Amino acid sequence: MLKKLQDLTEKANGDKIGNAVATLFVKPYISIPINVEFTMEMTEEGDVPEWITRFDEDRAIILVHPLAVFRYIRRMRDITLSESDEEDFIRCRSLSLLQEIGKLPDIHILFMVVLQRVAYMLEIAHLEKRGGIVEVAEGEAYHTLLWAFKEVEQFVLRTSGVNVRAHYGISWYESDWITGR
Repeated sequence: MLKKLQDLTEKANGDKIGNAVATLFVKPYISIPINVEFTMEMTEEGDVPEWITRFDEDRAIILVHPLAVFRYIRRMRDITLSESDEEDFIRCRSLSLLQEIGKLPDIHILFMVVLQRVAYMLEIAHLEKRGGIVEVAEGEAYHTLLWAFKEVEQFVLRTSGVNVRAHYGISWYESDWITGR
């Protein structure tokens, strides 16, 4: 089975699918040439790595692990909030966003994880304070994912005329969470 997945990954890279993803979701935000490739590299134990995407700076490539993406999607769709989750505002907000994003089609989530990697690279969750001190905002993964969601939302509306919030029943509005503390 793994061999078939590796063959499909090589075919996707050979067909330049990653380059198309880079053209649509990386190049509009980052001026240096960066490509996207899919990889089936496994951990030393033969497991799917915990990372979904990562940036290989030496090769200027965003690597996407398809199995990690599918595991991430499955986890999103299986989230149920516990009482303890609801007591921790940051965790509750992050899990609630993931639940809503899990309503999207898999391809949109794939685009979103690439955009989230772009957001990390752009350091959109980094805040500069007085005196030039730079801090990472609390909940960096949440902020980068929210940015990626908003970018995918605009992309889908622009390219297909579909409002993803209405079409997929996504009821996420950041303003509802601003005063949640």
